[in-house]
Amino acid sequence: MNHAQRVGKVANLVIFLGILGIILSILALTISQGLALRGYGFGSIVIGLLMMGLGYGIRYRYKYCLYAAVALFVTLSCSFLLKLFIYHTVYLIMRLVLCSWVSFRLVQSVSSLQMLIATDAFPDRNNRFISLLMRRKQS
Repeated sequence: MNHAQRVGKVANLVIFLGILGIILSILALTISQGLALRGYGFGSIVIGLLMMGLGYGIRYRYKYCLYAAVALFVTLSCSFLLKLFIYHTVYLIMRLVLCSWVSFRLVQSVSSLQMLIATDAFPDRNNRFISLLMRRKQS
């Protein structure tokens, strides 16, 4: 995987998680009490919007957006770790593992983004799901 693909995939991952967080928060505020009890709400909508903004910032090669995304996901990982010590639920383990994995992927892509900035190249914006949908639509 080259530098442009690595940074592009990480940006798409952060954008996807932001959209997912917003959808789950809206469901928690409207119809699902179970999601509301797990901590989704207005705060999660703000975090989801922040994730989306950082993902698009990474996609457009802003290194400070990548650093802020690393800080956000490391903070979320620490928060879930603390909650895991208190509540001991499988759901928190899943969120902790996901945030830790995303943090790891973001840290891996820091050097790739620096290489893209040095060579004046942009991250890969291709999304395999969109291209699959477009192929099916054309058929």
